[in-house]
Order: sequence, then structure tokens, then C-alpha cells
Amino acid sequence: MDAMQVYLQNKGYRALVNAALLSGVGMSLFNIVFVIYASTLPFNTLAVSLASMAMLVPSLLQIVTGHLADRTRHKVRGMLVSRLLQGLLFLLLAWLIQLPASLFTFLILLAINILSDCLGAYSGGLQLPFIRQLVSVESLDQAMGFQMACQTTVQIVFQGIGAWAIVLMNHQFALFGIINALTFFFAAIVIFRHRSYFAEQSNLLLDSHKRFLPNTAKAFRLITAGPFLKQVLLFALLVNSLAASTTGLMNLDLLDAAHLWFASYGNTVALTGIATSIGMIAGSLFTNDWFKTVGLIQLIGYATITMALVALNFLMIGNRWLLVASLFVVGYLIGKINPRLSVYIIREIEAEHLALVSGFISTVIMLGGPVGQVVFLGIANRSLTFWSWLLYVVLAMSVGAFAFYTAIKTKKTADISKSAV
Repeated sequence: MDAMQVYLQNKGYRALVNAALLSGVGMSLFNIVFVIYASTLPFNTLAVSLASMAMLVPSLLQIVTGHLADRTRHKVRGMLVSRLLQGLLFLLLAWLIQLPASLFTFLILLAINILSDCLGAYSGGLQLPFIRQLVSVESLDQAMGFQMACQTTVQIVFQGIGAWAIVLMNHQFALFGIINALTFFFAAIVIFRHRSYFAEQSNLLLDSHKRFLPNTAKAFRLITAGPFLKQVLLFALLVNSLAASTTGLMNLDLLDAAHLWFASYGNTVALTGIATSIGMIAGSLFTNDWFKTVGLIQLIGYATITMALVALNFLMIGNRWLLVASLFVVGYLIGKINPRLSVYIIREIEAEHLALVSGFISTVIMLGGPVGQVVFLGIANRSLTFWSWLLYVVLAMSVGAFAFYTAIKTKKTADISKSAV
């Protein structure tokens, strides 16, 4: 069954996807609008920096939200309450944002934005056990790929709409806060209307004595118990260290690389982002291509080698079409890696630990981003981007070669085990 059939025929899964997309519309709209709001403040440099950094906080806290999601006994109620709270928070934000600008008010607005995104991550963790039970094992790949493709599309479209509409509406930030609140209320309505599809899965037995640190330690043991997930976590951490620096390095180098421009610097920056995003959407949707039979670690190897090609293009080749094409391929491969990893977790981890393990992995992977940015962008700002790209190439090629070696070694071990049997 293909992804669209799963979506159309499985009402419970469709409700979860629709609710997630409605929430995504609100968050995508307001994330870009909030940065624009920060740029209008008297202390705009500090405000924009804080607004940009704040977007990473919910990702770094996914281990906490995952722990809370797993410990929530009534998960349907949790999904409803979290979205209603998000809506109420943005009604409060819509009122506060009309007050005279001050650093104190801005910090409160920032806290509301972070808290809302954390509630969104918590709600996402709550729905994982339902996806596991509503979607058949053979359809999980298509279902997770479809959901990621939809979420990426929503993010691209509504961030663009937000940036355009806020100017057209003469910077009425309060109105955007109200629109954001409505999307969360609509998401809660979707879950409420379809609550009967989740009733049988909503009351999981929990060990009420478990606390955050013991649960986190258990998540670590579950991940490191088998070699495969441990290897994937290591490679994902390394890849994110590279990927998180790619956009920053490109944006810096493009300032002085007019031969790579498409008409202007701004157009080129936008086009590189669009190429990667479209690649992610395509990779998530086309699940029956040649890469269907390629293992997850091998996919990571292909992604890092393609990332090295992006760097080599800046260092030696200097072809703008190759830049766009290679970024599309990187996005295409990432669009396959992320759903595949989610499917593996859903299949292999017990339902009562799904959100915690997923959050633990997301948090560890995200930690690679700041490290990569400090190293690569630090070198680029202190000397030349040439040395950053050179180090980038060496590390990307090394990670890619190590991934291919690990994939081959793992396959040989599996073949030997099968022969012994």
C-alpha cells in the first residue's frame, strides 16, 4: 500500500497527520514572523540572535519532552491539552506583543515561543505509540516518509507566506499570534473528533516510580544494547556536525563568489535552501526507488560523500548548477534517512519507551550542530573559508568512508551468521 492510500484509508493515522500539519502551519508561520518582529526592536541585534538561538532549544530538550510523553498515562488527553495550551499561550502572546517594546517583554515572548515548541515536541512524542499500532509494519516506511514530506512542505510554504504576509499586513504581529492560536485549536479539534480511534491505545501501564535520570539511563541502555542503533547514532551525530555548518559556510562564501550567484546573492541563498528542501520532500515521498534496498548506514555514507562534493565545488569547481544539484541530492538522501530511522525506532523499541528513546536520539544528534558551527564557522571568521571547506571535505570523506566500511562489515557479519545457521 503506498503512502497516499495509507493516508486516505487509515482514519486514525490521517487524523494524527492532519493535527501535526495544522500545528506545523502555526509554528512555521510564527517562527519566521518572530524573527522579523525581533528585527524591528531597538535592540534588534541581540533580539534576532536570541530568537535564532531559541529555535534550537526545543530540539535540545526533546529528551525531557520524550520522557514526559512516555510517562503520560492518558495520551489522547495529553495531545488535546498540549495543543489547547499552545493556543492559549499564543493568545497571551498576541496581547503582550502589542505592549511597548522592552527587553523584559521580549524575553517573556521568547519564553512563550520556546514553551509552545516544547509542547509541540511533547505532543509529537505522545502520538508515536499510536502510529505504531495504527499503521501496519509493511506500510510504516511509506507512512513516516509521507508525514515528513508533508511537514517539510508546510514548513517551506508557510515560512514563505509568513515573511510575505507580515509585510503586506503592515507588521500586525498580534494578528499572527491569533492566527497561530487558531491553528492549534483546530489541531485539538481534529484529535477530539477522532479520539475513538485512539481509545484502545491510550492507557498504557507505566512504572510510576521511574524518574527522569533512571529513564534516561534506560534509554541509553536500549540504544547501546545492540550495535546497529549505536552505530547509527554515532554517524547521525557526525553528519549533523557537518550539516549544521553547511548553510553558514555557504552564506559566508557566497558573499565573495559572484560566479555562483543566480542573478543576486539573495536569490542564490534562497535557491540553495529550496533545493535542499525539495530534495527532502522527494526523498521522503519516493520510497520505491533504487535506494529502497540500501541500508541506513550506507545511505549516510552517500549523504556525506555528496556533502563533500558541495564543499569541493566551492574549493575547486565553482559551478552553480552543480551546487544546486548536489544540495538537492543531499536533501533527497536526508529525506530517506530520517523516516527510516524513525521507523526503526518505532519497530524495535517498546511502546512505553518510544518517545523517550526518540527524544534522546534527537537531542544527541542536535548536540553535533553547535559543535560543528563553532569549529567550521569559527575557522571561517578567523581566517578564510578555504580552510573551513578543506577541513569539511576531509571530515566528510572520512565519515563517508567509515560509513561504507561499517555497512560492508555489518553485512559480512550478518551473512556469516546466516551461513552458520
